[in-house]
Amino acid sequence: MRAVTLWAVTLFCSLFFTTAAQADRCQQIRAGLDMGSGTTKIAVARVNVCQQRIEQLLYQDQRAVAWNEALAHAADNQLNSSITHAGAAALRELLTQAQRFHPQRISGVATAVFRHASNGQAVVEALQRQAGVPLTIISQQQEAKLGFLSAKAALNDPTLRDDQLLVWDIGGGSMQMTAWQQQAGEPVAEIYQGKLASVTLKNFILRVLKNQPDAASPNPIGSWRPSVLRFVQFYAANDVSPQLKQAVAGRRVIGIGGVHGFSIRNQLPGKPTRYTLAMLTHLSQQQVWKGDSELSGDYRATDVSNLLLVEGYMQALKIDEVTVVEASLIQGVLLQ
Repeated sequence: MRAVTLWAVTLFCSLFFTTAAQADRCQQIRAGLDMGSGTTKIAVARVNVCQQRIEQLLYQDQRAVAWNEALAHAADNQLNSSITHAGAAALRELLTQAQRFHPQRISGVATAVFRHASNGQAVVEALQRQAGVPLTIISQQQEAKLGFLSAKAALNDPTLRDDQLLVWDIGGGSMQMTAWQQQAGEPVAEIYQGKLASVTLKNFILRVLKNQPDAASPNPIGSWRPSVLRFVQFYAANDVSPQLKQAVAGRRVIGIGGVHGFSIRNQLPGKPTRYTLAMLTHLSQQQVWKGDSELSGDYRATDVSNLLLVEGYMQALKIDEVTVVEASLIQGVLLQ
């Protein structure tokens, strides 16, 4: 009997320590960077690499870096040394804070503005050398898939199927919509890769409608509101594929990225996690008459035009409601 008991204790201890070791191997502290066209974001999290799950967010922060604005005013389609220095300084600040959590892995992605600038790759390589972390310029399709992965991670609902969602990500220089569906028994991503986004719409209003190409802000937009909405509706109706328009019906639309999660949400009373087209229309009718002095924050030059951007797309694609999820590309970067 004593031998049996000793065997049972030995077996239990062996299983316990094996399970504990396995659990320990699955845990990793990771840091992720998302260098967008107008904002550089960072997050540090405890990640279960075996189950591909973010278990605890330890730190997150962001800095406004006007990459897209600098490129829009560049005659040679290059990011100049001034904005590169500002971007490097923001990166150093964020990484200094992240290092307090001793991440075992740091990785980052760079998006639209670095794809468009003729020296985008050289700038990212210089930032990578200075910061000592790997940074990769990703394609718009990769950005869309990463955004979908981030949204699913942030929703944290294992019962949700991919084919129940459409993830809508808007940044400074690009817009992505992603819907997964089955084709011949295989999951296939239907992806919209749009060029009309936060900064590009703002510049359209200034250059084409107002004929003020050197102005920093289009505010107040005022009586130009109907013209802006007609342009956005026409653009969306003709730019989005019939397949994706069809996919919108019956799916839950998840808004991620700075335009949905920061700009739109912060302008709505009570900062709701869901907003309807009716709510957005009512708000934009009020906000278009405000100048920069009546608005606040680092992004006030695009806040009002962001309302019209989202409102116009919702009208064109018959989207009644958007659920806002606090996610960017970072969750996907952390999980990959």
